[in-house]
Amino acid sequence: MIDYQEKSARPQAAITKPPFQCYEDADGSTWTEFFRTNDGYLLRFPQLADFEVSQDGNVVTAYPVPGVDAATVEHLYINQLVPLALSRQGRPAFHASVVTVDDGAVAFLGRTGAGKSTLAASFALNGAAFLTDDALLVEEASGCCLAVPSHASIRLWDDSRDELVDERAPRAGPVSYSDKSRLLAGEALNYCSETKRLLAAFVLDQEDNASIQITPMSGLQRYMGWLGNSFLLDIEDHDLLAQHFEWTHRVSDAVPTFGLDYRRNYGILPDVRAAIIDHVRKHG
Repeated sequence: MIDYQEKSARPQAAITKPPFQCYEDADGSTWTEFFRTNDGYLLRFPQLADFEVSQDGNVVTAYPVPGVDAATVEHLYINQLVPLALSRQGRPAFHASVVTVDDGAVAFLGRTGAGKSTLAASFALNGAAFLTDDALLVEEASGCCLAVPSHASIRLWDDSRDELVDERAPRAGPVSYSDKSRLLAGEALNYCSETKRLLAAFVLDQEDNASIQITPMSGLQRYMGWLGNSFLLDIEDHDLLAQHFEWTHRVSDAVPTFGLDYRRNYGILPDVRAAIIDHVRKHG
């Protein structure tokens, strides 16, 4: 899907023109800067790496900053560059974690910190399996949408890891930009490598209600739930935007989508899993 190469490390040269788009961390610091080049795009992760992306999204080349470890560069590529490059190829990708339910799968959509990974890990540690953590690639089939598996690891903050996961569960090497642990699939953490039909999607709310609430979403609410959690490389490309809006409409129309809210307490997770499974069987 993508021709990827990692080149020798090089310092990040100054760029005089302003980026056409920026991603920020929760503290307001710059996470990613997007620039146009003669051949496509340059995505800069300050003090970590530059990634050149071809105009069509088919080729990605990484240039690490000197001293940045290989695990960090690989993680940036898998979690950030792949879904953005695929969006440029015309393949819809969304911020979502996905787990198996019965013979299909369900997606958890939500912004960073909403609890997607913790909920996915809870399923994968208790009889289900996860397909992807944080980046969902969707393929369309006749009358339905399919979830495509991604890399076999889940990233968790230490409190979720300590509460949910056995210490013996294998972990990938740390990355320099995040304190999250990357847990590898294995005997404890079940992974599904097969494409699965999306039976439903749940948009995670952060209202933190005392009870578990699953609410139906109107057509516009469903659409905005998917659109607000999209990967999109070039927000100023009108043709790409029009195509993406059409994708999102088809996906939100094909996948039953609901709002999900619950108190963020590890002890309630078994009840949350049961409520989701029951709801999918009745309404998915």
